[in-house]
Amino acid sequence: MSLLKYINTIILIVILTTLIFAGFVFREYRDLKSYMGYIAENGKSALFHEEYINQNTAFRLSRAFSSAPSGITTAANKDIDICKYAESLNGVYGLNLAGQKLATLKGTLQTRNPSCASWKNDAASLIVGQENAVNAVSKYSFSNYSGYVFNNIRYYIDLKNSYIYINKIVDSKHYTFNNWLVSENGRIDIDRSAKTINIDGSALTDLRQGESIVSHIYKDGYTHKNIISMITPVFQREEIKGIFITDINIDDLATSFYTAERPLLWRFLSLYVTDNVTGAKISFHHPVLKSFTPISYAEKITGYYTLHIQLDGIYFLISILWLVALYLFGTWLLCRYAKKQLDRNRSLSHDNMTDAMTGLYNRKVLTSSLEQKIHALLSNNIAVTVISIDSDGLKKINDTLGHHMGDRAIQYLGRALAQSIRKSDYGIRLGGDEFSLILIDYSLTKSNEVITRIHDYLLTIDEDKLVGFSYGSYQMAAGDTLETALLKADELLYQHKRNKYGEKGSSR
Repeated sequence: MSLLKYINTIILIVILTTLIFAGFVFREYRDLKSYMGYIAENGKSALFHEEYINQNTAFRLSRAFSSAPSGITTAANKDIDICKYAESLNGVYGLNLAGQKLATLKGTLQTRNPSCASWKNDAASLIVGQENAVNAVSKYSFSNYSGYVFNNIRYYIDLKNSYIYINKIVDSKHYTFNNWLVSENGRIDIDRSAKTINIDGSALTDLRQGESIVSHIYKDGYTHKNIISMITPVFQREEIKGIFITDINIDDLATSFYTAERPLLWRFLSLYVTDNVTGAKISFHHPVLKSFTPISYAEKITGYYTLHIQLDGIYFLISILWLVALYLFGTWLLCRYAKKQLDRNRSLSHDNMTDAMTGLYNRKVLTSSLEQKIHALLSNNIAVTVISIDSDGLKKINDTLGHHMGDRAIQYLGRALAQSIRKSDYGIRLGGDEFSLILIDYSLTKSNEVITRIHDYLLTIDEDKLVGFSYGSYQMAAGDTLETALLKADELLYQHKRNKYGEKGSSR
């Protein structure tokens, strides 16, 4: 088997299997990136669901305020005296300031307004703002996100009576919502307070006109973490009474974008949201391991925000591990099969050009390829000598000792020729007892060494002294063809026979 042919075959196999492997890896890359798009769409739907709840709650508050309730009524239809539960703590007034004293309200009301009479009638309507997300979703909604558990904070800011109501108990000993409770002439200044939650001027104008808006990313004074606020106006008889706010924090974002279908993948994802205007960032999910990032995905989820998803390289390597194994095994298997086929073809080619009796080449080796090779050698001034060899007395051996002894004589001579030349030379049985040697890089003089080796080897194997031979040596010159060289060597062979046996002995 030609080494060059084998190497070229292996290179071709590696290229083809690598291309196939690369195609499968690219498909896996594309599928993972598509799945990131699914994560983005899933999260956008969940956030839209939260936005819907925020707006729905604001609508229900508007409806409750517009009906002008007179107070909270128990199951026994007895009015509760709200002011009886009013508290004062460190200059802050309100309800449930340090704990839940008013059982019907689940959250805390804080205000700088000491006049309970001005805000007590709102308490009955605030019950609407404390309902959980499941109860807030209309039974006619198309949303399927009611099973998600969010940990967000919702609160209502009343602009008329200057108070804030949060949907959970806040210990006012440790925290007061001063950014909202900064008063001017006893009223909450929304222009001033809006700056603390990073609402720009155009969004604030839209809010005053009745539109729902979102803030830029800002650091929340209560949680001390970056959050996003969804803000919807609350009306009382066609006038804005206040605003209802839902804070989206890190946990809420993680809940929104989490997909349960591929939990292992989720453990290797990095997710964060960036503010397109301010450049602020909320990182809400980190991978368990951090190496390199082969796949990144970015998508605008609102006009303000862009979601970024990055997949850690360790998961990508895990996901294509079976492809790597298949690629290596398949390449090895194909290379092994190719070697087997090349060996088989070489064997068939060798058998086709090999003489079965002697193991030397047969006449089929005299091809145009060999002719071109010899021509190239001569062009480079490399000597090529052709020797024609013929067995002596083969007919006599066949007639007196039998053809089996004649065959043995041919085999002895073939073995002697094969053992006396190099691998780069050509030993050829032309037919019967006729042989030819083509010696590469051998001058006419040096070719005599080969004749001597043939004689010496025959002495060691031919104990019966059956074999004798005659030869004719010719060194090829520029312009010679292999055919003319063989003819000239044959003529010299005949001359050698005549010198040995006379004219009668030279007859074949």
